Amino acid sequence: MNNRVEVLRGLLNYNYYTYKLRDSEHVPGVWKKTTLLILLSGMVFGVSAYFGIGSEYLSKQLTSVSRAEYEMQKLLFMIGQTILGLFFGGVMIFLPALFFWTLSDIELKKMLAVQLFVMPVLILEKVLLIPLAVLLGLTEISSPFSLGIIAQYITGNEFMIHLLATMSIFKIWIVFIEYKYLKMLMERSPKIILIIVISINLLIWLFAALFSFIQFEKIL
Repeated sequence: MNNRVEVLRGLLNYNYYTYKLRDSEHVPGVWKKTTLLILLSGMVFGVSAYFGIGSEYLSKQLTSVSRAEYEMQKLLFMIGQTILGLFFGGVMIFLPALFFWTLSDIELKKMLAVQLFVMPVLILEKVLLIPLAVLLGLTEISSPFSLGIIAQYITGNEFMIHLLATMSIFKIWIVFIEYKYLKMLMERSPKIILIIVISINLLIWLFAALFSFIQFEKIL
């Protein structure tokens, strides 16, 4: 049975789509939708950069460099953020899919299909942060969707603040999606499935926190 990937249907109707995905002999359309979602991720990161989100270090240089040099640095920042968005999209689709694939005998395309249901959630979170940053001046670590605000009250450890800021209601949603699909596809103990899902996500959160914690502009 062929089962073309329907991203939004798979995202919103788990009970229906888990059975379709498990019983499918072929999953056409995976590579096309993977490419589209990676490109969409790059575009959203680029739009975020266009509004100057995350470019606070550039604003500090506004009075010390010429207007032309400032605009060039802003353009380079947008290009860099777009590339980062493409990299982010690729990693968030392929890394968990490869991890799940190595722990099972399920076809890689089905694992990639699961991540295609996850990717719109990540993009939605990034999109919602844009107006919050532009209108209210909130940074990612102060997102109302994450534990970052609470972390700033309970600890002064910068890395812990960045780590807890990566844990948002959207990330919990992702864990739920992956758990629901993998429980049906891998047919293992629910506890083992939950440990597998949390392990890869915790690893991603740690790397994301480390990436946010390091001030690359000072290194460069």
